[in-house]
Amino acid sequence: MESNGKLAIVTGGNSGLGEATAKALLAAGARVVTFDLDGTAPEGADFMPCNVADGAAVRAAVAQVAERYGEIAILVNCAGVGGIGVIANADAPGNLEDFRRVIDVNLIGAANVTAEVAHHMANNTPSGSDEERGVIINACSIASFEGQEGMGAYTASKAALAGLTLVWARDLSRYHIRCAGVAPGFFATPMVAGLPPALVDELLADSEYPKRAGKPEEFAEAAIFIIRSPMFNGDVMRLDAGTRPPARTSWSAS
Repeated sequence: MESNGKLAIVTGGNSGLGEATAKALLAAGARVVTFDLDGTAPEGADFMPCNVADGAAVRAAVAQVAERYGEIAILVNCAGVGGIGVIANADAPGNLEDFRRVIDVNLIGAANVTAEVAHHMANNTPSGSDEERGVIINACSIASFEGQEGMGAYTASKAALAGLTLVWARDLSRYHIRCAGVAPGFFATPMVAGLPPALVDELLADSEYPKRAGKPEEFAEAAIFIIRSPMFNGDVMRLDAGTRPPARTSWSAS
């Protein structure tokens, strides 16, 4: 699908991976609406405050976008939160409220937005020689495949999102809607901005090449590639410099 002239929704679009993706879509000629809790949308995009974990709020926001701007052709699910905590230790069980909060945003939030947007996409006018109606991209994670100690909630949310990518592609193929994912490794985003440099060095130690944090713009380039590549469907692209993280770091063990 060519992005030029198409309408895109980017969740979490006011910072990090979402912001970079919104900027890349704008540069490709798309019209962009960001869904986020707060912040400022990239110049040229419109911002609609929306808590993706709130199904009613998502339903109203997507309906408003469709009414105001027309057919939604692209959705990029980037909204997400982090969370660290073991399932239990000798002192107490793990905090399941914190676990649920991460699942609500990262997984249920993506499902909320995808359900509403895909419903609208299914009624779009077909576009191009393949008569596409829409493209959905999920921001998965290296944790979708190799979660580290203490990353249970985050891993559960991202592993489920990776698994759902093929299911959603199959659900929506009859409407000529594709669904794919991008699974970044350690990327320099606001979510990890406060980590100690020594921990960052340890997290990057198992990268093959290059041994550095990914740039949000590199995630955005992968998203644009998927949008433009009709044969990329139902799969998740790893974007992690060949990293296979260890079970734990010295920081999680301390």
